[in-house]
This record gives sequence, structure tokens and C-alpha cells, in this order.
Amino acid sequence: MLYRGGSILSRWHCMRIFTIVLACGAWVAADEGLAAPPASARPNVLLLVADDLATRLECYGDRLAVTPHLDRLASTGVVFDRAYCQGAVCTPSRTSFMLGLDNTHANPDHFRKHPETMTLGRWFRDHGYQTFSVGKIDHTDDYVDPRAWEIRVPMHELVPRPGLSRLKLDEDLPPRNAAKLARNFTFIGVAEADGQLHDGVVADRAIGFLDGGRDPDRPFFAAVGFHSPHVPWDATTAEFKAHDPERFPLPRTPADATPLPPKSLRYEPALSLSEQRQRESIRGYYAAVTFLDRQIGRVLDALEEHGLAESTIVVFTSDHGYHLGWRGQWCKHSLSEQVMRVPLVVRLPGAARGMRADGIVELVDLFPSLCDASGLPVPGSLDGTSFVPLLRDPAASGKAAAFCRWGNGRTVRTARWRYTERLDGSAELYDHEADPEEFHDVDDVPANAAVVREHAALLEKRFGPRGARR
Repeated sequence: MLYRGGSILSRWHCMRIFTIVLACGAWVAADEGLAAPPASARPNVLLLVADDLATRLECYGDRLAVTPHLDRLASTGVVFDRAYCQGAVCTPSRTSFMLGLDNTHANPDHFRKHPETMTLGRWFRDHGYQTFSVGKIDHTDDYVDPRAWEIRVPMHELVPRPGLSRLKLDEDLPPRNAAKLARNFTFIGVAEADGQLHDGVVADRAIGFLDGGRDPDRPFFAAVGFHSPHVPWDATTAEFKAHDPERFPLPRTPADATPLPPKSLRYEPALSLSEQRQRESIRGYYAAVTFLDRQIGRVLDALEEHGLAESTIVVFTSDHGYHLGWRGQWCKHSLSEQVMRVPLVVRLPGAARGMRADGIVELVDLFPSLCDASGLPVPGSLDGTSFVPLLRDPAASGKAAAFCRWGNGRTVRTARWRYTERLDGSAELYDHEADPEEFHDVDDVPANAAVVREHAALLEKRFGPRGARR
């Protein structure tokens, strides 16, 4: 144990006092220029980030998912039902939430071009936290702020043991895509042991930090980035066998679905996969999610074993969602709900437990929210706003809308509607009360004219005139 006897009791009492102060609203002092609480009284932060994970978890209502550890985290925290990313692929999304800037102010290469920009890790380090990073947080090593992480495990050190075997999925690609994709759709990997897989090594290093790498006299900010369920879909034999491919319903596009504008999807026309390949793909994805879940469970168990669970803010999210067969798409790269909506589960000591928040939040809100929850001042340059009020009262209102601009379009999601404008002049409006999977565009329905105008105005206010480019 890293803490024994009176020292752990003292830290616990400090943490409880701090939580009570937060509950009374004292965190506003940071915005009024008053001193932040001393470092010893602040909570730890554990940020867990998945890659390409849609809301395909049991805690989000997916009964085919096997995710007991994330479901356990959800039962002790708050599940955000309407959390949205600001990037349709890895780099823009991660750049956005690690800088706290939306894509009107930060493009994917922003930090490399402007290294003076404050980052989430550096802000916490500058305020007395021991910062630790392992795995895919800032996309690749090239995007890492060298001043952010006191301890960082480089990507090249995350080498799994030999023993992984992978099945190549390639037989059903149409010839016109063969050159572009080298006749490779993806791989499904199966191993016997955690240490033979990348995320098993990531979890090992995170647990090692909790076991003996941290400074017991300072709070820590630990960022743990997992590769799963990004392709290739890797899992152990146990996770792979936990899923019967025959149980998965195949994705279908209704015959009357509205065609999407050109270039709004990566693969046009959609990939042609046989039913067998579709089932194998879905199984591989869900197995990778189950493996991810177990690695997160290992890290959370270590947190509890060291008596840190009640003094640590835990955040779990993903950089963006995933299609997994929607309209024949098997990746991300679109402004659809399947990609824009992400899982977000947060456990804040002293806040709501086992609750759901329906208010809209964005990943750009992570930076100010973690500052708020930790009693730190919030940099004035950030674009997001704190969602801590929803952690204390999940029935509270969230944002009016979530925004993203990517590829050939820009989109806004409000409580009921998603409205998207394209550079070719086309637009789409989807009514999520009637069409949650976004198959039927209703922007040309006369009764929706006012809704279109309202949402077009929201986009113009956020991004400027239609067709404007940075």
C-alpha cells in the first residue's frame, strides 16, 4: 500500500471536506480571483479515453454489449446521454478536448503550429498535480505537449508480447476500392493473454503508476488512452467467445432512406460485405469493446485497492463514435449521430451516483469541467463550459446545442434535431423523435421551415456565413 495508517485517513478527510465545499458552491471562488485550494486537498483525476467507441455499452441500453466494468462505473457516477465530440476522426477530436478549443479556433495541427497554447495536462501540472500519460491521448507522439506530462510512457515502449494472430477481412471489397484500401477492410485479432495486446500493456503501465509511480504527497492527473475498439479489432479468446455472431442483427438501410449528399461519407458507394463478413465484423468490434472494458476494470480495481476511489474524479469517454454498418459504412468520417455522439461517464466524489443526465454537453467541455471539479481556475481562452452542475443535479439543463465542422459540412445538434449544411449548398434535417438513426431528411418539409431557419442561424453564429472556410 502506498498509504498506511494516519496518512491515508488524513487525505480522505481532506478530500471529504473539499467535496462538501464544492457542494456548497465554493468553486466559484476560482473565477473571482481567490486562491485555489491547496494541492493536498484537491481530488485526483483519472481520464480514460477509448478510440472509435460508439455508445455500444450496456449502460447505454445495448443489451448485446458485455461491459460489466463500465456498467459498474456508470452505477457509481453519471451517464451523459447526449455528449458530442468536435471531430469526426481522432486527431481533430483529441486536439479539441485536450486544448479546450472547438474547431473554429483549433485545427488538428494547432498545437504543433502554436506550442504556446495551454493544454489540459500542462494546466494541471502547473497547478501542482503530478501528471501521467500512457497510450493514445494526444493522438501520436508528434502531438504531445512536452510540458504537460511529468511522467509519460512513449508509444514505442508499449510493446505487447508475441502471440497475437489476426484474420484479414478483405474478400468482399468492390474492385473500385481495391487500390485505395489495398484490398484490406480490417483485421480481427485474437490472443490468449492480456499482455499480448496493446491495451493490456497500457493497463499494466497505468496500474504500475498507481502501484508505485505516483507521488503520495501530491494529487495526480492520470490520462490513460486505449486503442480499442479502433481497428484492428483485438481481444483475447475469452472476449471473442463471449459473443455469438448469430445474435447480432445486421444493419439495414430502409428502402425509402433519403440519399446523402455526395462526399458526405468516406466510402461511396458503401462497402459490399457479405452477411457472414458483417457478422464477423460486428463480433470483432464487440469483442474489442469487451476487452477494453476489462482493461478499464483492472485500472479501476487498482484505484480501489489503493484507497483512492473516493478521492478521484473518474472520466470515461471516446474521441468519437463509429458507424459499424450504418448505410454500409464501417468506420467514422461523417457528421452523423453515429459518429458525433460519444459515451461519457463521470464519477465525481460527493456528486450524483447511478444517474443519467439528458442535457447536451460537448467534449470541449472536459477541460473547464475538470478544472471546476478540482477547484482550479479555468483558463479564459477555453471554448467549453463546465458540466459540473449536471453532475450535481443530472436533471439540470445542458447546452442549447452541440456543434461540429468537418469535411464538406457543418452540423448542429439540439434537443430534438440535427441540422447539417454542406458546401455544395445542400442541407439535411433529422427529427430524432421520429428518426433517431437519421435515415429520413425532412429539411424540405414545409412545416419544418422555421426549424431550418433557427438551426441555420445557430450554425452561422458559430461558424460564420454558409460556405465560409478558415
